Amino acid sequence: MDRLSVGVVGGSIAGCAIAIELGRLGHEVVVFERAGEELKDRGAGIVVPPPVLETFIARGLVDSDLPHLRVTATRKIAPSATDRRFGRTVWEQEAAACTLKWGALFRSLRARVPDAAYRAGTAAAALHDRGGTASIELAGGRTLEFDVVVCADGYRSPGRQALFPGTVPAYAGYVLWRGLLDERALDDPQPLEATSPWVGFAGGHASLYFVPGAGGGVERGSRQINWALYLPLPERELASFLTDADGTAHEASLPPGRIPAEREAALKRIAAERLPSYYAGIIGASTRTYMHAIYDCFVPAYRRGRICLVGDAGALARPHTGAGVLKAMHNCIALADALQSHAALDEALTAWDREETAYCNGLVTLGVQLGRALVLEAPDWSAMDETQMRRWWAESITAPREGTLYEK
Repeated sequence: MDRLSVGVVGGSIAGCAIAIELGRLGHEVVVFERAGEELKDRGAGIVVPPPVLETFIARGLVDSDLPHLRVTATRKIAPSATDRRFGRTVWEQEAAACTLKWGALFRSLRARVPDAAYRAGTAAAALHDRGGTASIELAGGRTLEFDVVVCADGYRSPGRQALFPGTVPAYAGYVLWRGLLDERALDDPQPLEATSPWVGFAGGHASLYFVPGAGGGVERGSRQINWALYLPLPERELASFLTDADGTAHEASLPPGRIPAEREAALKRIAAERLPSYYAGIIGASTRTYMHAIYDCFVPAYRRGRICLVGDAGALARPHTGAGVLKAMHNCIALADALQSHAALDEALTAWDREETAYCNGLVTLGVQLGRALVLEAPDWSAMDETQMRRWWAESITAPREGTLYEK
């Protein structure tokens, strides 16, 4: 295929990945990132299947020594009157996952995008499909024309809205409260070694796992615990819940340290009441916690004309799936492969669109099923034995799981 000019809207993980993949094929790529400086490090832990991380390394998208840890099982735990500290393990489910930091992944990707191709502080105001070309109208009024435009502009994507008006994220009925704690605050790290405890309780669940420490440390004593607690919240209360300590309303999340002190204290009381004390203690000792509202978004397609969607600008799947980075990278790698294997641009985009729409909408369906099973319609785990839990899991999670954290 002839050399293409490609404009990318959004310079986070998906935007950098598509710039790397297409740039290495010889295409001319320019990334427009509205932030005025390089994206700030996000302490959040992320999870990907090991084959996915191996693919990133093999394709040269990330460093081979990118700090990460391995998880080999998820322990489904119920509170127990006979073991108030650790609860009762109902089922130790085999799993295979790599845990890493969002910031480390982003820095590894960003280092591979030439500075001349990364336009920080440049916002896109509008997109236009012109039949054989596409264009980006910048906030300052200048319009640039490209063979292809790729929108990697996040879950509230203006690009998605421009292509498919009315296709917007729908609130799922619950929120995710998150935090990090240094391992040195633990008196006993063993319950978290190579495993991710999932603690079920009435009205939600919590998950915890080790991630590399602030300096990338993966040795014992230098790691951090990443934890997440899901809680139902009526939509009518969402605006109040997303108002920060200064009274500023946020659209979908509260950054670290911005949850009002009284609300964070109330959340920690919920954790203390509903979780075994070991896990509640991790949450209770964490500072600068943060909050996300959970959304779903199915999309009718991944492209219209010469404008494409990647990452959360396309379908939006819930965090339960562990599919945020997985989906974004799948989009970018598949697009590069399609452009390389088809002689005509429109044939490549059509084939790519068909595959990604089906795959990513399937991940959204998986997320809906996980949310229903683990939060909105969660059974009483304390009343289950392993056989009952295995049956419940098989009956609840029926969406295709190939390539995800839930294959087994």
